[in-house]
Amino acid sequence: MISWRNIFKGIRSTSSTLINQNMRQTGKIVINKVEKTKSPKKSNPLSPTTCQIIEFGLVSLNRLLIGFVTIYMCWMCLRVELQEIPFHAILCTVGFVCLMSEGLMAHYRGNAWTKLCNRIEKTRTHWLLQLIGSIVGLVGVGIKICIEDIHFHTLHGIVGLVTTILLLLGLVSGLSALYANEMRNFMQPLFNKTLHNMWGLMTYTLVMASMYTAYDTDIFVEYSLDAATYNDFKWLIQISIVGIWALTSYGPLWCLVYTKIWNTNFRCQQ
Repeated sequence: MISWRNIFKGIRSTSSTLINQNMRQTGKIVINKVEKTKSPKKSNPLSPTTCQIIEFGLVSLNRLLIGFVTIYMCWMCLRVELQEIPFHAILCTVGFVCLMSEGLMAHYRGNAWTKLCNRIEKTRTHWLLQLIGSIVGLVGVGIKICIEDIHFHTLHGIVGLVTTILLLLGLVSGLSALYANEMRNFMQPLFNKTLHNMWGLMTYTLVMASMYTAYDTDIFVEYSLDAATYNDFKWLIQISIVGIWALTSYGPLWCLVYTKIWNTNFRCQQ
């Protein structure tokens, strides 16, 4: 007499053997003709990549340079008597060196305080910091114009005048880029943002050139820590300004060259 219990045991052992062989060969489990593949181990999305670590280091270095220049300039100018405080130097340093540089770094992946923001929030942060920095810097320029009788007779003054004109036009360009999608009927959004990127880079370069030449004026010789060693300290400040410009501009420059120009030409060739 055939034992059905023995037949079921034989079928179960045969099925287990086939499944084990199939798993060793293909890494898949077949149950009711449905294949289930072993999912590979996923990398932790929270762990930073090498590029992010490098960019975070560059942003941190840039903030150290910005803090050094801003804090020293404010301390140097505010330690004198009230009627002798050069507010022009303080406001231009805070507005142009500190706030405008932070505004340009708003889109950086290594920027810790904007990492959790989405692209729209980063764009608004960039525009807001640029607007506030420009206003603060322009107020400093206005103070200098009001207290001086002779204007724009030095290299610093000439570069500052050109920077002021480009900065005012750059604010209009930034407002246009902020509402690029709403203005698509008048100008293509890609061209609008590319134009703003180029204009902004040129303006920021002139801003840093104006700050660089500012340390050759008499005011910094008079208010420096030690006039005898001023040249050495002046070179340190100027090297810091060049470093801030380089570490702040590489992101917009990469965006301009690679994202907008290179990709656009590559698509046109295709």
